Amino acid sequence: MSRPEGLAASDLNAELTAARGELTRYRDLGDEATADLMRAWIDALLDEWNRRYPR
Repeated sequence: MSRPEGLAASDLNAELTAARGELTRYRDLGDEATADLMRAWIDALLDEWNRRYPR
């Protein structure tokens, strides 16, 4: 299956942008435990993307 464009890619981009913003906020607050959870969430998003749409 080829990688999708349009809505699916846009959704992933929006999710990653939001997660990055929250990751930055928690790091700035010194909440490393929650920042670690946000990093794990970003990894999970990317893993799922790659599982659904392998190269």
